[in-house]
Amino acid sequence: MALGGVATRPWRCPAAEQALRGRPAEPATFRAAADLALEGAVAGAHNGFKIELARHVVARALTELAARPG
Repeated sequence: MALGGVATRPWRCPAAEQALRGRPAEPATFRAAADLALEGAVAGAHNGFKIELARHVVARALTELAARPG
């Protein structure tokens, strides 16, 4: 998992990837992975909203992917 547009380069999230392995595809799992993905994120003067926005985007993207057939 990697996030783009939230740092100066793509933000790889190995801890979030590991948190998803073997876990049920459900909202609580996705929120936990999103929290891990953003752990250590530091906001600049005018972009603090991106951290919370990214949490929601990660959880939503995982939810949509899990709902895809096959």
